Amino acid sequence: MTPNEGNRDVMISGIYDAICRDGGAAVRRADTLVGASGPHQVFYMPFGHVERSARLVIVGITPGTTQLEMAYKKVHELHRQGMPRDKVFRAVKAHAAFGGPMRQNLLRMLRHFGFAALLGVHDEADLWDSASQLVHSTSVVPHAAFKNDKMFNGSFQEVLASPALRGSFERDFVGELALLPADAVFVALGPTPLDALDHCVERGLLPRERVLGALAHPSAGAGSQVDVYIGERDPETLKPRDPVRGRVARLLGNAARMRAAVAALGGRGAAVPEVRSSTPSATSPAPTREQPPAPGRVAPAAHAATAPGGPGPNGRLHATVSRGPKAGTVLRPHVHADGCHVVSPTRFEADYIRLSVDQPLDDYLRRGLKLRMSAPGVAPSLISPDSIRGRGA
Repeated sequence: MTPNEGNRDVMISGIYDAICRDGGAAVRRADTLVGASGPHQVFYMPFGHVERSARLVIVGITPGTTQLEMAYKKVHELHRQGMPRDKVFRAVKAHAAFGGPMRQNLLRMLRHFGFAALLGVHDEADLWDSASQLVHSTSVVPHAAFKNDKMFNGSFQEVLASPALRGSFERDFVGELALLPADAVFVALGPTPLDALDHCVERGLLPRERVLGALAHPSAGAGSQVDVYIGERDPETLKPRDPVRGRVARLLGNAARMRAAVAALGGRGAAVPEVRSSTPSATSPAPTREQPPAPGRVAPAAHAATAPGGPGPNGRLHATVSRGPKAGTVLRPHVHADGCHVVSPTRFEADYIRLSVDQPLDDYLRRGLKLRMSAPGVAPSLISPDSIRGRGA
């Protein structure tokens, strides 16, 4: 142990003693601060327990004020009951991790994909109760991070640029990866945690196949994005200025990736979200990690091949050119250079959703998404489901 590590342990021990004594009154107090740089402050979070038998790891951005208050009050309560510190950490994490209103949204998404069946428990809520040993809850910045006195909600690039945030990420998040089971799978809550997991994959700290993808961020202030993500809200019904409009393509792409990943692990997945939107915001930024299984947008010129007819879930899908010099040409689902098919609610590339070639397309077509199709000598284009034959075969 280095002198700095020893000093930090003494500091953390002092903070823990203050929380035991004062409970919720110690929240965001100067004597619970563990790091600061520029506009960023990081406050101690008593989530030191690592669930070493976890099969599912859920990664948020950072604990918020609600979780901080819940945790501090619980530490105070359990300390007064005489519980040992190591048991306090475990009980507090099960009580406060992703606690408050956000847990209900998180449970809705986990239930949508059937994680209970995947993990062999009766209900997803058991993961914070009788089956808490199966889930490890953590964050990119595991201690509670704030920016200008508000909960930090920035990008992973901002985390890396801030000494205080990066220090907690590398020490507290990356440091615990080696303590988790080799077969545990990771689920991100939104784009920042997904970027952090991709960063760990690129550094060789985590195998790519263990990252299932991203859920929508479940915070109570996230608006209707959870409803859109699980298909309970038609994007077309969103108000014109609803910021979720700019996230629709990313949300649907992440949902498709999660569905495919859960199915590959032997889970049931869930029905494809219903999408009828045809008027995305023209100012919506192009997402960077919205289409499974690979990030990035599909460039119209980056086409590789046309899927031949025959065996496979989409082998019978075809359409026929009805006019022009190519009239009568049979089109098949286009396979892009990254090995994916593309479906989309609109003609805009920002809305493209990539799907692995072994994933059935019927449900997407049934919900009105267009499919990119092509033929030798015919460039790929989006074809309406009404013009596609062989569906349901």
